[in-house]
Amino acid sequence: MSSVWLLPVVALFIVVWLVWKAISEAGVTVDVQFQNGRGIKQGKTEVRLNGIAVGKVTAMAMSEDLKSVNVTLEMDRRMSNSLTENSRFWLVQPQVSVAGISGLDTLVSGNYIAFQPADTGIKRKKFIALSSPPPLGEQENGLSLTLRAKELSSIQNGSPVYYRRLKIGEVSSYDLSADDQYVDVEIFIKPQFAHLVRRNTRFWNAGGIELSGSLTNLKVRAQSIASMIQGGVSLYTPEWEQEFPEAYQGDVFPLYRDYDEAEAGIAVEIDFPLDVALGQGKTRILFHGMEVGLIKDTELKDDYSGIVANAVVRPDAVNLMVKGARFWLVKPSIGLHGVSGLETLLSGRYINMDVSSKDIKAAAPERHFKGLANEPPASPSAPGLHLNLRADSLAGISHGSPVLFRKMQVGSVQSHELSDDGVLVKVLIDPAYQHLINSSSRFWNVSGITLQGGLQGFSIKVGTLNSMLAGGIAFDTPDKTSNTVKNGTGFVLFNSVDQAHQTGQKITLIFETAEGLQVGTKVKYKGLVVGQLTGLKLNKEKGHIEATTLLKDSAEWVAQKGSRFWLVRPRLGLANSANLETLVTGQYIEVQPANRKDAVAKMVFTVEMTVPDDKPLNTGLRLQLVSDQLGSIRRGNPVYYREIPVGKVTGYRLADPASHVLIFINIEDRYTSLVTEKSRFWNASGVDVKFGLFSGAKIRTESLEALLAGGIAFATPEVGEPVSANHQFKMAKEADSQWLNWAPAISLGDE
Repeated sequence: MSSVWLLPVVALFIVVWLVWKAISEAGVTVDVQFQNGRGIKQGKTEVRLNGIAVGKVTAMAMSEDLKSVNVTLEMDRRMSNSLTENSRFWLVQPQVSVAGISGLDTLVSGNYIAFQPADTGIKRKKFIALSSPPPLGEQENGLSLTLRAKELSSIQNGSPVYYRRLKIGEVSSYDLSADDQYVDVEIFIKPQFAHLVRRNTRFWNAGGIELSGSLTNLKVRAQSIASMIQGGVSLYTPEWEQEFPEAYQGDVFPLYRDYDEAEAGIAVEIDFPLDVALGQGKTRILFHGMEVGLIKDTELKDDYSGIVANAVVRPDAVNLMVKGARFWLVKPSIGLHGVSGLETLLSGRYINMDVSSKDIKAAAPERHFKGLANEPPASPSAPGLHLNLRADSLAGISHGSPVLFRKMQVGSVQSHELSDDGVLVKVLIDPAYQHLINSSSRFWNVSGITLQGGLQGFSIKVGTLNSMLAGGIAFDTPDKTSNTVKNGTGFVLFNSVDQAHQTGQKITLIFETAEGLQVGTKVKYKGLVVGQLTGLKLNKEKGHIEATTLLKDSAEWVAQKGSRFWLVRPRLGLANSANLETLVTGQYIEVQPANRKDAVAKMVFTVEMTVPDDKPLNTGLRLQLVSDQLGSIRRGNPVYYREIPVGKVTGYRLADPASHVLIFINIEDRYTSLVTEKSRFWNASGVDVKFGLFSGAKIRTESLEALLAGGIAFATPEVGEPVSANHQFKMAKEADSQWLNWAPAISLGDE
């Protein structure tokens, strides 16, 4: 071949090679329909896969209906096998939102079309572009799940998904459910974390900030700053439940409103009365200050007789859900006991519960309980000493009233109820102080203010300010060595400290009427208090008043046969008033003991309404005067010797037979020698007036007192042997003139 043909042959080979190369390297043409052409430029916008250009926009044209844009792409021939019906195209451009900034690289390189290849499905050359990126699960082969919520709240595309505050995925999309009743939130879990999601995993909305707690224990719950801004979802799997299998692609889970609602636990029901206002929000359940559960919702009973609270109790508190557990509402309260439940003003009302150690040991599971409107009494097995106090009346004591020892609170009143013989008050002594109680302990009421006094003075007795307002009980223990007591031991609750410390003999005094009498009326002997009335009651059968009387230990000798009791009342007269102090202090009872060595004990006495006929004195000389009439003689009238009082009238009575009157007098010891058998007595009351025509008028009286109140005088003619006790004399109506002249030199024996 001539060299002339060599050049054309070479040129032919080059042309063939160029044609072959152009054909072999030519791309695949596909058509993609976009909603609009914003951000897409012909000949410039690239198609990228994992950041590598795999195509370019070659042409753009409006669709026939002018509602979209048809974009022609020339794809790398190597992508031909990945262009199937499952392939995806979407436009990537910079976006700024609360969820963050995306497509930031396009600010430099420009917008591009992202391509997601698919090896399965029928090959295609025409596609419809996505309006937004597909779920990450489809892009990265992670776990895609659907969360169903009542409302979207703060969740949006790109919101993070957390596990123990570590981001393990994000929200890819959301939309209304098919029935338009819920919001379906699509989330993507990264492949390396997919094993954390199981069939019993719980999801809740973790967006924003959640505040809960009380004034002293405020809780702030937030996952991260990102979730506070763009919302988020958290998840956890209850460790106490049995192990469930891992979740599958497309599984549907409920999305709870917050952590408390999502928290897993044991479901229980608590029935409350209608007057318990739990409110519509969540209500905490506390056990000794620790949160052990949550009331999630409430509903009326079918018969509208109460409220059913549906609660969830934490797994670690399941041992408390046994028969005997008690639940009650705690709310703010202001009363005489003080302010309680103040923390609920901000944190809201809560349910308190307790259960005895005995019930916990019995371990009888229970899931349905009866709730109470107020705090119940302490359980009988609660720590401390449980005592029963019997009182005649409640007298200001109420639930919660303090029990005081030396004015320090050591316990409280738990409950009170009527009993056959009064009121039964149940108290609980704190464990730290129960050693203060033994069989010698005495309890008394310290409610309010106790005022005692009379003409000689008065005293005021009060407990603490709390007991003054809300009632209270005090006690002491005189004998520290007495036997200890057990739970349920009974004691008497006295009305006052004085009554509590009174010991001695109890007797019964019978009165015709209770006029002027009251509990506390004193019993006196020679001005000294020897006892007092502790109770009054009517004997319906016999029609009299029976007064229970407590004698002091030092006055038990009063309770003997022969002792006499009478009521002392004020007496007003022209010159002989007596017992005036009773106008202020009230009446009292005087006693005259038997004073006999051979006297026998006696427990029931009839009280005389007036002073006895005779009140013999323990000193002096006792004498009897016989008179035709009593005249103006009264008990207490003086007895005169030479116009000097030397004794007094102690009593009088009709003689037997009643033909005359016996008058009892007492001559003081120093003047007993003045009375002999020859002494003469006469009535010295009033004025002795004698009038004569030539002698004139003569007026004589023993004294002004005798003139006004009456009295007795006597004279003795000569020195003689003193008479013995109870010697009897005749009393003349008036003095003989001769008697007035007697003036014997009788020695009084004064040293």
